Amino acid sequence: MNQPSSAVAGGPRTAKEAPRQAWEPGVQKAAGETTSLGEPSGERHVQGGCLYATHPGSVLEWGSARAADPGGDGQADAAWIRSRGQSFISGIAFLVQCFTALTEKFSMDTSLDHGADQLTQTLNHYVGDIVEEVLIYGGDILNFAGDALLALWKVQRSQLSDIITLALKCSLRIQEAYGVRETEVGLELRVKIGLSAGHISKVVVGNNKHQYFLVIGRAVDEVRLAQNLAKASEVILSPNCWELCNRNMIEIERIKDQRAVKVRYVKNMTENELDEFFWKCTQYLQHYPPTENSNVLRMTAMLSPNDELEKFLRKYVMRNILKKIDDNQPLEYLSELRPVTIVFVNLQFDESANTLHLCKAIHDANMKISDVIYTFRGKINKVFMFDKGCTFLCVFGLPGDKQADESTHALESAFRIFHFCSEKLMKIKLVSIGVTSGPVFCGVVGHRVRHEYTVIGRKVNLAARMMMYYPGLVSCDAVTYANSRLPHYFFEELPQIEMKGVVNPGEVYHYLGISEKTMIGKAYLTKERSKYYPLLGREKELGIYHTLLKGFVGSTEGRIIVYEGLMGYGKSQLLAEIAYLGQEAGHRVVAMELTKVNVQQNFFTIRTLMAMFLGIDACKSYDARQHILQSKLRGVVEEAYYCLLNNIFLVKFPTSAEVSKMNNETRAEEMELFLVKILKKAVEKDVLIFVIDEAHFIDPASWEFLENLLSSVPVFMVMSMSPPSRQARLPHVSAANIIKSPKTSYVQLRELKPSVILQKACQDLGVVSIPRELETFLIQRSHGIPFYCEELLRNLHLNNMLIFHLWEEEEEVEDEWEGLFTNTIKVTSSKTESISSLDNDLYICTIRQDVKLQNIMLPPTLKGSALAELDNMSPSEQMVVKCAAIVGLTFTTDLLLHILPEWTKRKMNQTLAALVDSHIFKCFTKRKDSQNVQSQDMASSELVVCPGFGRAIGQESDVRLSIYNRIRQEQLVMQCGAMAFCTPLLQEAAYEVWLKSQKKALHLKCMSYLEGQAHKCRRCGEGDFISFHRHAVETMLESIESQESISEQQKEYPLSEAASLIINATLKKLDSPSFEGIPVTGISVSRQPSPAVFVTPSADITSSIFSEKLLLPQDIEKETVKALKKHKMLPEENLKAEDIEKEFLERLDEIIQHSDRGREKIRHLGSCECEEIVESVFVPLAQHCMAMGEHARALYYLLECAAAYLHLSNNYMAFCNLNIAEGLIKLVDHKVTVLNRFEEANFYSLKGEVCYNMGQMSLAKKYIRRALVLLNRRYPYTLIGVFFKTLLEVSKHASHQKQQFLYSRNKGEKKLAFLYQQGHCLSLLWQLFSLDTATNSKKFCHLAALMKVNSAEESGDESQIISSYMEFSLCCQMMGYQDEWMKYELMAIQRSSHLQVMGGGLLTTVKLAQSLAYMKLCLGNLPLSIQLGYRAHEMCVRMKKPKLDCLVLCMLFEALFLSIRYKDCVRVLSWLENLAVEEDRIIGMASFFSYCLELLLYAGFSFKSFQECLEFIQRHEKNCILISQNSLMLGLYSSLAIWFARLQQWGNFKEPFEKARRLLRRTSASFFATSGFCKFLECEVLVLRKHIESKPEHVRETRTKTLKDLDQVLSRCSTSPIYYPRVYHLKAYVLLVLGNEEQSQTYLSQAFKLCDIYGNLLEKSWLKISSEWWFTAKGPMEDLWLKAAPDFPKWAVGMTQKHFLDIHKTKYLLRVPSLDINNPFPEPEIPDA
Repeated sequence: MNQPSSAVAGGPRTAKEAPRQAWEPGVQKAAGETTSLGEPSGERHVQGGCLYATHPGSVLEWGSARAADPGGDGQADAAWIRSRGQSFISGIAFLVQCFTALTEKFSMDTSLDHGADQLTQTLNHYVGDIVEEVLIYGGDILNFAGDALLALWKVQRSQLSDIITLALKCSLRIQEAYGVRETEVGLELRVKIGLSAGHISKVVVGNNKHQYFLVIGRAVDEVRLAQNLAKASEVILSPNCWELCNRNMIEIERIKDQRAVKVRYVKNMTENELDEFFWKCTQYLQHYPPTENSNVLRMTAMLSPNDELEKFLRKYVMRNILKKIDDNQPLEYLSELRPVTIVFVNLQFDESANTLHLCKAIHDANMKISDVIYTFRGKINKVFMFDKGCTFLCVFGLPGDKQADESTHALESAFRIFHFCSEKLMKIKLVSIGVTSGPVFCGVVGHRVRHEYTVIGRKVNLAARMMMYYPGLVSCDAVTYANSRLPHYFFEELPQIEMKGVVNPGEVYHYLGISEKTMIGKAYLTKERSKYYPLLGREKELGIYHTLLKGFVGSTEGRIIVYEGLMGYGKSQLLAEIAYLGQEAGHRVVAMELTKVNVQQNFFTIRTLMAMFLGIDACKSYDARQHILQSKLRGVVEEAYYCLLNNIFLVKFPTSAEVSKMNNETRAEEMELFLVKILKKAVEKDVLIFVIDEAHFIDPASWEFLENLLSSVPVFMVMSMSPPSRQARLPHVSAANIIKSPKTSYVQLRELKPSVILQKACQDLGVVSIPRELETFLIQRSHGIPFYCEELLRNLHLNNMLIFHLWEEEEEVEDEWEGLFTNTIKVTSSKTESISSLDNDLYICTIRQDVKLQNIMLPPTLKGSALAELDNMSPSEQMVVKCAAIVGLTFTTDLLLHILPEWTKRKMNQTLAALVDSHIFKCFTKRKDSQNVQSQDMASSELVVCPGFGRAIGQESDVRLSIYNRIRQEQLVMQCGAMAFCTPLLQEAAYEVWLKSQKKALHLKCMSYLEGQAHKCRRCGEGDFISFHRHAVETMLESIESQESISEQQKEYPLSEAASLIINATLKKLDSPSFEGIPVTGISVSRQPSPAVFVTPSADITSSIFSEKLLLPQDIEKETVKALKKHKMLPEENLKAEDIEKEFLERLDEIIQHSDRGREKIRHLGSCECEEIVESVFVPLAQHCMAMGEHARALYYLLECAAAYLHLSNNYMAFCNLNIAEGLIKLVDHKVTVLNRFEEANFYSLKGEVCYNMGQMSLAKKYIRRALVLLNRRYPYTLIGVFFKTLLEVSKHASHQKQQFLYSRNKGEKKLAFLYQQGHCLSLLWQLFSLDTATNSKKFCHLAALMKVNSAEESGDESQIISSYMEFSLCCQMMGYQDEWMKYELMAIQRSSHLQVMGGGLLTTVKLAQSLAYMKLCLGNLPLSIQLGYRAHEMCVRMKKPKLDCLVLCMLFEALFLSIRYKDCVRVLSWLENLAVEEDRIIGMASFFSYCLELLLYAGFSFKSFQECLEFIQRHEKNCILISQNSLMLGLYSSLAIWFARLQQWGNFKEPFEKARRLLRRTSASFFATSGFCKFLECEVLVLRKHIESKPEHVRETRTKTLKDLDQVLSRCSTSPIYYPRVYHLKAYVLLVLGNEEQSQTYLSQAFKLCDIYGNLLEKSWLKISSEWWFTAKGPMEDLWLKAAPDFPKWAVGMTQKHFLDIHKTKYLLRVPSLDINNPFPEPEIPDA
């Protein structure tokens, strides 16, 4: 496509030279130059040309007479005509063909409401080119009218012939260059042009505040007719234009039956003739720029600032646009995408109407329309006239004008305008109005030097078509009908008519307006209660209703309960439920719903309520109503008074003599007494309940009646209301009295809990489960508001983003990546049962594969309500909110200032203070505090119930106090480091109003600012989350500012010089000989294949338990030390393993003791801020990069995000970021771009880690293997491959041992990146194989751990090497390799002696202590585990490592708990609680409550009550972090299930038990997973006992499952033998209840022996009670646990066991049920077919 040159921006030739060259064949404008709006345009003049050029430039040029006299009263002479006989103007109308089809195409082919954005960009490029051609040829654009442009050349009559030729040359040039243009959606834009010439008149209408102009006359009519005759790419001359032109210059073609002609071409001229002709024409054009300003297209661009002229021109600009211009906002920031309501008003006049008639009528119409829509903040955008018809384009909801009820306001305004124009206007023939609602582009359209503010979009086009195709009425589309929330009887559906260029317009309605006769009794509840869809989450609110109703029965006065809540909180659904419950209870219920129009209708509420009560609401005639009233009123009052009801019920009872003597006031009083008598009679028999939804729309007269009624008649009233600040009007005095009355109870509705949102989503969709991704999406974006949830689901469903499948009872989800978080739990609410009763087929919902929920835009309904809040702000506040929305839900003030256009910090702080004061933003002193707003779990606030309610209205504020508060607020803003949106919905809506080009520019600013902060916090070394990441992909990130890449291990922070001296002196005792020449124990280094390559354990842990000679842990250590000495791994001196461990403990003590002097430096570093950095830097950076289209850079930051979230134990967010990264990888064209191998390896490595954490072991292996291939570290698939690979790795390991001091860190960062990542993958891989029960898995596991050691040794990093030794030791311990695990543990301890006692070295020491504590805990060396745990905790506190400290405290508690050191347990538990609260760590809190439950279940006392633990789990179980902590959640759910099972609460037992069962297959073999599995096993044992007692037919199945799980737990205990006693205890019980007493005693005695071996004193105390209960007790024993439950004594910090007598006996007794000896395991009965 050809782009015209820009005269303003400069180019290869001047604007004046362009016409002559453009006439020459084949000459086109220079390519690559831009003319469209929104491109760079040089200097912006605030007071000069820009403002003048914008609105309305042509008035200034040819309306100088009016400009000279801008005064006047604005009324009498507001409409005037500039008309002179000698003034002629040539006119050209350009129509862009396919505009309508194009709007349809863009609206349907793009995501949600982005169509208008793309449409505008396309049209601006196209129309801008055409506008520039007109300006170059001396013309100007009068106005833009939808798909048409009206261009003008003003000349004298004698010059008209030449100017027509000039205009014709311009038209042919436009057809040649721009006649056809392809668009990105496959449609062609074409132009058809009509020319006319003649006399026109300018009309200015309006008042002294706001004015509009338009042109009328024969020339205007003819140019439209000529354009209508034209086809695409044609130029038509009107009859008058053909008469006035130079026919010798023009070749034409006649049109059949028309006086107009089609132009073929203009005759050629020589070059000199062309120049001479053009310059001659410019002399005729008074406003053509002079020769010396050859680069200026319009004279208005040269105007100097003129206050008087600007004041005059401001009248032609809409006020909300002026506010933004006055606020110095850039021109491009005036454009937005937003939902609005369009009102097109078309006035058709009689043929007899002359110019004066038209002017008067248009002026009157304009004044009325302005007055009507001004009340509702509507605006007239355009006024234009064609074909004796005048059209007004009105818009409701423009920027700054949004209101919640704009659809209702638009319909009401349209109805009033229609009646006024039809009845009052002079010479009016027909009035037609079209009303539509929906998303449109609101902004500037045209060329840089000639543009207008307008609206463009499918809904604008639809309103214009409806106006023409449904003449003589007010029509509206289905969206307006729905959004208005007006009763259906206000509308009438119209027949479908095919409208030009409109596809699927939907239903069209005729708006009838308000009619008294049609509204008698018609105010039914719009929400219907279904027994299959019960109300969810409002149990407390319904409980209040039942309580108050129960207390009301028998009362002599009325009672009111008012439910208050914002729109969407479910008030209507709640009242529908109450109405249903009242009817079910046999009460008399009358329920109604009001609308906004009812508040203006006198006595409407009571009239309608009584009509429904008396049963006349369904009657269609007055005779029917009269007949029913006579039958029901007989005996209540005298017939003489029936006529009092004539007016309110539209009946015709004869007027009696008594009534005829009354005046109007007396009649009204008697009528009200009449109604009270009717109700008094009714309440004698029944309880009368009135239900009124939207009660804030009750009219004043009805409030007065209700106040009197409630004092004398016992009526129970239930109302719903919006908060006073949100009401359309203040309540009446009687309303205030009722609300404040002691008889009124006020209930404020709160948000629903996340668990209820899940149930509601399933209920609304008709399914039993939804995917985790959708669940999180709804919780995060609905904010607990039911209506938001409904709208989000409706939007997804209408856009075909949801898929529904049949659900099968025991269907297992395959190990697929997409299924990690979609294996949802079946909803077990009444919803499932109700559906089952209707249909045997149950469904589940999934998300379409190509749908990314994070990209889904807000539904228009939600966006509209948010924009209403945005538009109530000042322009400065709007700008801040919109720019903050670009950054995200949370943002820093520094970044906000960076992207605000030319703002000062003071101005920003003042605006932010106002927004904080208005509760738009929250202010935080630390960035970390702002992360709470990102949490997906919202704790529902407690219900607020007030007996009577009153709010102070109109209190005078202290001005000084207000000023003081504002200054204080500014100071807080200046101090805060981060801020956040109070309402996430507002952030989303504000973001979506930006255009794509605007977003891109702002995202670029954010990206350039944030890249310098994209690293770990200073505390953690400021490196990458993926070690040396940026160095491995530096070619992809060339523009990223180079950051010093220092890993956590590299960065050194001195702790204490004294400590270093003392440690060095201590370590001299541990100096050992060189490791050179030392072979690896048990591994042959021979080059020949040998069966001795793999170490066979001398006695496997699982098998040695039953051996006669049991090897104790201390024996293992002795044997290992002997082996180490034999191979010279330890000094020859008599040094035991205990001595090495003791000296390590002493080393830790000295570090702790002498660390106080270094605390100042540690304090200066602060605590870890990585979590805040991820949320405020990395996540936004990835979003900004994607918005910019920088996919490679976005992939880098997404992988960093995923790694960071894994570091923070948030698997779900890591999963989400990897999904986004996968989408980016799929977008890469692999034929053109080669994906960086390291990035791809990181991608698969991170996916493998997520799968491992989620228990998907097979999938994790697959991804880790693929990552290793990409890292050039292949791992074998076969046993033979493992054999040879092991030989190679053993040889490499031996070589490393010999040359260990020759390795250095100078390998280059890229090489280190690969080595670190290899080590990470291999670490995961050996842990994966350790969980495999296959015979050969140990060989694979051993190889992976050994490869990890080699990678670490090759890197030369001491921290990596020590970590790999500890992992190899743990690997050997888990597999039962008794010689090796202790050897490498001691090697790691010895190696740590070479670390510096500072920075990374100190951190490695702490991690070593933590790892040792964990291993000793698993192996049962509890005293050593406790000692290491306390020291690791002290060091974590000093180093400010809360995450590591949390893990240490968890292990420390378990070791103390198993040792029955309850006092210490409580103290550690209090530390854990304080740490979790201070650091806001959800995992820490979950662990804390898990241990509180363990105290309740196994210790017999409480630290937190069971109810507190249960509430925490229910409130946070959907947390995106916790749902990925399978081991932790398994323990929590199993603990709940144990509690309910012990207390025989089987109804509550089922849900947590099923949740725990689904987590089993997703857990690892860690200590915590084994602990959770043991608890679940106890649940199964209790279920088995229940089935033996009450359901013997299920015993066989339950026994099989329980024994199978027992064997599985036994295999897992090889990694945590401390739990062997628990498993054998439970197995002994199972065998006992199944009748095998002898084998039960064997397992019980073995359990006692294992308790002594592994130091499990807790289990031993329980075993003693069980042994006595089962075998030696002489009589029944008292179950002290059941006796104390559920109110266990509370143990506080500082108490001892002296306060709790016999605490060790408070154990749950495993009772032995009696089994039917003759038929112990009956087969279940099979029902008859």
